[in-house]
Amino acid sequence: MVRNQSHDFDWRVYADATCAGLSALIPIPLVDLAFERSFRRRMPAAIARVHGRKLRPEERARLGRSSSRLLSVAGCLALPLVGARYLARVIWHKVVYVLAVADAASLVSAYWHRAYLMEHVIRAGHLDPGADAGWALGVFDRVLDEADTSPLVGLARQVAAASRRIVGLLVRARRQESPGVTETLGEILRSHWNAAEGSMRAAALRYNELYVQRPSPPSETAAPQARAGVAEQAGGPLDVPPPLG
Repeated sequence: MVRNQSHDFDWRVYADATCAGLSALIPIPLVDLAFERSFRRRMPAAIARVHGRKLRPEERARLGRSSSRLLSVAGCLALPLVGARYLARVIWHKVVYVLAVADAASLVSAYWHRAYLMEHVIRAGHLDPGADAGWALGVFDRVLDEADTSPLVGLARQVAAASRRIVGLLVRARRQESPGVTETLGEILRSHWNAAEGSMRAAALRYNELYVQRPSPPSETAAPQARAGVAEQAGGPLDVPPPLG
């Protein structure tokens, strides 16, 4: 049965995501990337704990790796030209703080969408033992690549601009691994949750649309009625992806 309902805002899902995006405000080149990488890698396990789930190490690693839209330490250091461009851009951003806030806002918005979609996949059980995790993770990566995160940039900019003493806050959050340390950052997102979720939900709906295209194993003989039911679900306003086939 399809559930057509929004799920409640839970800061534990978005704490590390927000910190990862706000790492762009750290005024030290490469240190900002190290912090972003640390928070990004913590996201999968933290979100799984919220729902009492455990992820295999390879799944945590894949969910926590950088996507093409986010900065990557390995990518910057691997290519000298890319690394030089990164350093020039970062130094300029640190001199002109307004540009740094804009950069952080884009990252925060992207990470919010990433956290929402990650929770969506975990809640559906698509990474549970016995599930086709490879297919689910492939769809996850594709949806993130396609996602339009711009609708939440304005809201994310409010969070970035309102952040004070960000370096000390991120250091404490990184050490203590407690969402409570950064909960004040979540007040803006919480107060606009109904509107914000609309943008993030679009990514989850796209995931559902692609997930149901999963090829059936050769030994699987699904009844036409079952297939029709899945097709019907794929077109509706889903909250949780369809059950595993």
